[in-house]
Amino acid sequence: MNAARIGVLVLALVAAGLAAFLARGLVSSGKDAQIETKVVEEPTTEVLVSVQDMQVGQRVGNSDLRWQRWPEASLNSAYITRVQRPAAIEEYDGAIARSAILGGEPVTDDKLVNLSGAGFMSALIAPGMRAAAIRITPETSAGGFVLPNDRVDIVDIQRGETILRNVRVLAVDQRFDEKAGEQVAVGKTATLELTPAQVELVAVAESEGRLALSLRSMSEEIPAGDELQAAGNGSVVKVVRYGTAQTVRVR
Repeated sequence: MNAARIGVLVLALVAAGLAAFLARGLVSSGKDAQIETKVVEEPTTEVLVSVQDMQVGQRVGNSDLRWQRWPEASLNSAYITRVQRPAAIEEYDGAIARSAILGGEPVTDDKLVNLSGAGFMSALIAPGMRAAAIRITPETSAGGFVLPNDRVDIVDIQRGETILRNVRVLAVDQRFDEKAGEQVAVGKTATLELTPAQVELVAVAESEGRLALSLRSMSEEIPAGDELQAAGNGSVVKVVRYGTAQTVRVR
């Protein structure tokens, strides 16, 4: 073997060794970089959530609620945190669900209410409102498709006019929620959430003739100031004639 070939072979061996050394260094530095990588956890806090789906009117027990970690960046001021109210689970033992709650959904004071000796219906009514029932039939309740928590307009059939708009239906007979798979509630009475003045207006209108419920679309946006307002400018007054008091509606 001549000197030229020996030189080429030596250079090849040196280049191979250098390449192996560089490759080992790169692999080693990669492992070190992975080892040095740190996982930074987002700050969280514990909020009160529902263990499973709860329906309107369902009574709540200790096993129905639990604490769950929640990102502080997504924390709503209405959520109940363990830091602020560590005994919240015990506080809500025996409470009633005012609205439907999904499993894993944070609960709020608006969704759960303690009865404190009061009746169930009174717990569902918003402060300042009243519950009043009117007689209904399938013909006067959108074919029986009016369900609890729907919004309706109240129509005076005799006068042929709408007397109230956007009224919340609290119950149909004694049903407070829509049963699974059942989309029609054929009942004889519908309990509505009204203001005290509206209760008088509806009572007088029903005494004069039949009322009908016109079902509103759940996706319909209500103009500001139009919620729960009488359609006309009618009012209820008490008239005394010959010693006999009678309540009438005037414009």
